[in-house]
Amino acid sequence: MKTSKNKCLVAILFLTFGVLFIGVFIVVGILFFNEKTIVVDGGFIQDAVDEADPGDIILVKASGGPYEEEVTINKDNIKLIGIGKEKPILNGTGMVGVGITINNPGAMVQNFIIQNFATAIRAFDADGHMIKGNNVKDNGLVGLFIDNSDNNVIKENTVTDNGNDGIFLASSVNNMIKENSVKGNEQGMLLNNESSKNIIKGNIVNSNTNEGIRLEESSSSNMIKGNTVNDNNFGISLSNSTSNMINRNTINENGQDGIFLISSTNNMMTGNRVKDNGDEGILLSTSDSNIVKGNTVNDNGQGILLNNVASNNIIKGNKVNNNVTDGIQLTGTTNNNDVFFNRAFGNGALPFFDIENFGTNNFKGNKCDTSNQPNICN
Repeated sequence: MKTSKNKCLVAILFLTFGVLFIGVFIVVGILFFNEKTIVVDGGFIQDAVDEADPGDIILVKASGGPYEEEVTINKDNIKLIGIGKEKPILNGTGMVGVGITINNPGAMVQNFIIQNFATAIRAFDADGHMIKGNNVKDNGLVGLFIDNSDNNVIKENTVTDNGNDGIFLASSVNNMIKENSVKGNEQGMLLNNESSKNIIKGNIVNSNTNEGIRLEESSSSNMIKGNTVNDNNFGISLSNSTSNMINRNTINENGQDGIFLISSTNNMMTGNRVKDNGDEGILLSTSDSNIVKGNTVNDNGQGILLNNVASNNIIKGNKVNNNVTDGIQLTGTTNNNDVFFNRAFGNGALPFFDIENFGTNNFKGNKCDTSNQPNICN
């Protein structure tokens, strides 16, 4: 009998706080922001969007769902927020269409489950959105698609098991992608077509089929910092991208390379922990004028590899230990790279070395036990 009374009391309290929560939203909106609040509990979310004025708040109750529709936000500063003990479900029909399309600036989309569309959320040609706390899963193509859209915050979402990209930025600038969990997608995050000056920080990007994080097509001046990028095929890859910072990430147990640059210049990789990757910890291929500094690169198939006319790079102050083959290798096509003050020990036995050089490169202050040329280990 006591247990039944306790459950009843909890239910009453939960209902009371829910009513108060909605009431606070309505009062604050009216008094301080001149916004009205629309509550959706069944029916269609799109009807509420059509009724709303710019700046209004739409609260969607989980109890009224699942909502089987596509929603288009075509007014400025609409706040679309899921409420309830569980997140409300926006459910597609057969991996087609877009769950939520945002065509106007300043939208908020928060606290939904969005599933079974081709794309869960697409922000197109409109800026300044907050996409937060959503569970985006099982969509046929893309989880979150930011398309020619700037100054957005994508935060605290769970993005899993989408057919292509978990989070995809195309031609988008000055976005913050922070504290998301991105797992089980074909590709975790993709930035392309001159997506620049974005910050990718504090995300968990694990167990995606191809890359964890990929930048391509002249994506420049992005910051990739403090992420955990494990158990993908490649960890972080850059193709034809410049002036990006890859800083203090944990990049472990990826099937091929931890960090892979191809045809990319003037990037900086500092303070990363790169361990137990199947091929190279860090690979620079046909890539010039990059800085690889202060990284810990241990227990990979190979530590750091420069090949295919990689030139004028700085490899400095790295700890490169216990890799299966070479610790640091520069192939015969490499030229004028500075390999300074690295520590490389315990890497593969003959025919492998702690540091191996076949090109025309510069060495100073390295600590190692074995090398294929004299005066490389001091």
